[in-house]
Amino acid sequence: MTSVIHQGFSRDLFMMQDRGVDSGSSEASRRGGLQPLAPRSPPSSSSRGRSSASASGRPPRLSHRSRAGCWTCRGRKVKCDEQHPRCGPCSRLNRDCDWDHRWNFNDATSTTQDRYSNVTTAGSAVWDPNAQRQQTASSSTRPWDDLPAFAALTSDEERERKAETQRPGTFAVVATPDSFSNLPEYASAAQSSARRPSVQSTQSSLGSPASTSARLQHQPDPNTVVLDRFEETSPPTTASLPTRGGPSKPDIPEGMRNLSIATPLQVTSSIPAASTYNRIPNSDDHLTAHFRQSIVRRLTQPLMQGQARHGLVPGATEDVFELEATRYRPLHHAICALSALNLSYGGRVSLEEALQHYQSALSVSSSPATADDMLSDGVFLRHFLLFVYDICVPMGADHGGDVMWAQHLNHLRSITLQRHQRLGREQHGYILWSICELDMYACLLGSGNCDFASTIIQKGMLPSLEAQIPAVSSGGPYSREEMHIFPSIQRLNEVVVLNAIKVAQHAQQFRTAASNTSPGTNARFQASVSHLQEELLTAWHQTFPPFLGAESPQAGYTLPDRVRYVYEHAFMLHQASMLYLRTSMFVAQRSIPIANQADVNADSERRCMGILALASGYLEGEIVMEHRHAIFPIFMAGVVTMQSDVKIQAINIVRSMERGAIGQNTSRTRQLLVAVCEEQSSGRIVDWLTVARERGLSVVNCGL
Repeated sequence: MTSVIHQGFSRDLFMMQDRGVDSGSSEASRRGGLQPLAPRSPPSSSSRGRSSASASGRPPRLSHRSRAGCWTCRGRKVKCDEQHPRCGPCSRLNRDCDWDHRWNFNDATSTTQDRYSNVTTAGSAVWDPNAQRQQTASSSTRPWDDLPAFAALTSDEERERKAETQRPGTFAVVATPDSFSNLPEYASAAQSSARRPSVQSTQSSLGSPASTSARLQHQPDPNTVVLDRFEETSPPTTASLPTRGGPSKPDIPEGMRNLSIATPLQVTSSIPAASTYNRIPNSDDHLTAHFRQSIVRRLTQPLMQGQARHGLVPGATEDVFELEATRYRPLHHAICALSALNLSYGGRVSLEEALQHYQSALSVSSSPATADDMLSDGVFLRHFLLFVYDICVPMGADHGGDVMWAQHLNHLRSITLQRHQRLGREQHGYILWSICELDMYACLLGSGNCDFASTIIQKGMLPSLEAQIPAVSSGGPYSREEMHIFPSIQRLNEVVVLNAIKVAQHAQQFRTAASNTSPGTNARFQASVSHLQEELLTAWHQTFPPFLGAESPQAGYTLPDRVRYVYEHAFMLHQASMLYLRTSMFVAQRSIPIANQADVNADSERRCMGILALASGYLEGEIVMEHRHAIFPIFMAGVVTMQSDVKIQAINIVRSMERGAIGQNTSRTRQLLVAVCEEQSSGRIVDWLTVARERGLSVVNCGL
């Protein structure tokens, strides 16, 4: 067994004995040693004599055993003709012809030490008992372990963090041939082995690889994991996925490195679908179905209970995207690209398929027929979906501001302005409202500047309250039970979002000027923060609907589904905005003392508990994935609270909500929260945006 130690846990790779090795290497392995790299001495005269005898024509002595034949012949000690899939001797005697691999477990440590004087185990955390005792004595300095049992972890990244909390050698990850069977390069071998007879060999005490894997998987030790499928050494968030601003990265196919989002566009909804585009190919049906069932409801909120479970009603969001895609082919590719990206994280499709659809959504051969084509619904929706796609791709640490999602956002702003001038209003107001919210979160997370939202506000282009939500039927945006209460809740939510945009813009300005900070500058920043805080509190109290009673997380429990969703979104975002104002506006903010500090801290803890109390209820429902808006408030609560058990609760809630994300931003948000909490555990004042940049964990949206 070859044991590879990597940051705390050992990955045991069971090395397979090769039947095709020569006799010298087989003899060396039987002696327990390593075959020398070169002869120890020149060949003797006797050996030269034997060589000349062979050259003179005397045939060498032949062995009657086969060293590369089937295991049945080797066990019988007869010569095998090595014919596949069934050799001649086995066919003649009607025997089972066994070609299965055999395992060879060798611990070469002692042999290597005997042979090479410079090899030592002194200081090894695994092989040196003294080092093990020292590690045990210093275990109190290891990182805080917030992860479940080792066997329940699903990625190398989590296993590494788990291993750092224990003595090296505690955990083991085992790869067997079955772990590699699904890889493309082993497909032909798997097919040929499927044609061979599957026979358990009686000559080997270790049995076949399948039986070995089965036995290992039933081991009771929870610290040993046998991989069903081989995992790449680097997690897909950093190695196998393209980074934003990284079209020139080497791991992106050559043809996809320079994609222009200003490519000439094709015909639009003004041209009949039947005459322009054929039906969506059957090969993409699984992607469009996944988009309809899992993706679109995470983009356009809120949805009614029946919509969330059974799909959208006719005439609503489903038709907006899919029917327009039949008229505008690049929109179809944008739909498929986003679905394929989501499925690629679960290994259900390849990332290359997502990239191919992404490129097809951008590269269109023909020019637009008219100027109206540039302002069509298809173009607008395509850029919206590609904007979301690029948000879901992890941001590289060296993106340098050149990010594709920002380019799509700029195009959306230009298209929206021209559509407003041409049409007088935006037909898809709820998508426009969603873009404003996404722009707001990007700025709060230090990755944007709210230019899109600012333009919409300054130009008076905000959609009306009725247009901010998807329609439930052709009769209008509200159902009968929503009609009298929903507008008040929407007004509360609109005020909260606009105030959060204002907070994000001030934070971006403060951090831009942070290079020239001084005590006077920080005092001026703090005064602006206090003024903003008073504005937020006043607007909240003035807009809070009286029929809800007292302000509390439970105030919306009796509301209809969609109304409750919007209220809880407003409640959590308001609490998060207050926490952000008090802690995250500029780097030195938390180190500046303020008046009545104790009362402010107590109020902040109350707001943290309110966020987590509301979010905990989502884990008990059936539609966790619909509450992507909750991730950022949960993150802020985990960062701001000073109670370690509350921090752990926030981390666990985010982990439970990871499965509902389109990309891996929620997972990266949890990783960032864990990193911040570890820094805070040492008693330091931590700026979480700085930690995000230093550790390459920046995100544009926590929930996508």
